[in-house]
Amino acid sequence: MFAAVLRNRNFSIYLVGSTFSLHGLWIQRVAIGWLAWELTESETWLGIIALSEFLPIMLFGPLFGVLADRLHRKTIAFAANVLNGLLASLLFVLVLLQVIDIYLLFAITMCLGIISSAFQPVRMSLIPSLVPDELLAPAVAAQSIVFNVSRFLGPAIAGVAIATAGLASAFAINAVSYLAMLVALVLVNLRRARSGGKKSHFLAELRDGIDYTVTHADIRQQLIIVALSALFGRAVIVMLPAFAGGVFGGGSSTLATLTSVSGAGAVVAGFYLTVIGSGNRLLWSTVFGTVSTGVLMTLLGATSSYVLGIGLVAVLGFALTLVGVGSQARIQTIVAETMRGRVLSLWAAVAFSAPALGSVIIGAIADQYGLGITVVISGAICTVLSLVLAWSVSRLPERVSD
Repeated sequence: MFAAVLRNRNFSIYLVGSTFSLHGLWIQRVAIGWLAWELTESETWLGIIALSEFLPIMLFGPLFGVLADRLHRKTIAFAANVLNGLLASLLFVLVLLQVIDIYLLFAITMCLGIISSAFQPVRMSLIPSLVPDELLAPAVAAQSIVFNVSRFLGPAIAGVAIATAGLASAFAINAVSYLAMLVALVLVNLRRARSGGKKSHFLAELRDGIDYTVTHADIRQQLIIVALSALFGRAVIVMLPAFAGGVFGGGSSTLATLTSVSGAGAVVAGFYLTVIGSGNRLLWSTVFGTVSTGVLMTLLGATSSYVLGIGLVAVLGFALTLVGVGSQARIQTIVAETMRGRVLSLWAAVAFSAPALGSVIIGAIADQYGLGITVVISGAICTVLSLVLAWSVSRLPERVSD
């Protein structure tokens, strides 16, 4: 099945374009994080910058999810990638001319967040539009592997680029990477350009999507799981610049290493998820990942060893991917096609905004009391809550778990 999905013309073209674009995205994310740290050396500002990029997904994502079910998906995707490329080019020019400050960076990342809130439900809805239903699960897995390979290689490329050619080069690379995605979108043919659902009033469609998500026990459960993991664990990933510079005493190369090993752990998790199927094992993998996230956070906050930190961040990347990709894969295989864009927009709202909210809270507390103790306490809270979640999942009827 995995080989079959790679032989699918539309999906293979899309995957190649997505590979270049995702590498550029992770290069830029590392660059934005390091730029924010260089400008302020403040954990609070790291959280605020992350919030400015991901909070729009929570606020506007569900609205764009309705449009993803209404409008031509390829058109929305093309427009979003053009705008992202233009903003990356703007960051390149501003950093090159050394005329950027933290407030301008905040404004630009806010714009990136708004564009992302429009693109995320479309991006996740494109895969079912490219492959037949029997290839959906391996297609989701293949895309997750590419995403996590880019998390591994992208930061490494960013570290080399920043160290050798300066911070502006990272933004230039990302701007160019969008060209590959634009070419791919021109070449692919979609099986379903729209959801095909019955159209009604915009707000009524939004309410229908929310009602469907809340009343669907399996989907609702996955949103709770990903919210808990993202609020705590993903927030710590946002704090990696502070760990690199403030705890481990390194620079941009240290940050690139930590981000890359997180991506390496995620790649391993991606391959693991391709072989476990979509039933009960997938459900319990997401639960296990949430419990592990809390434990790993506690250990990371308690150490000042760079070597141990590398290992913990790598395993944390594995655990977070079990939750993030696992929850998305489970939802993709059970959601009704007419609700896909709206449900996935709600998933994205939780998965992308929770780390930003968590990072602001953790960053503000860390500025006052120190990053280490803040992460230790956060990890302990996450562990307790995830154990309660595991207990509640074990009490669910078998028909929900399978």
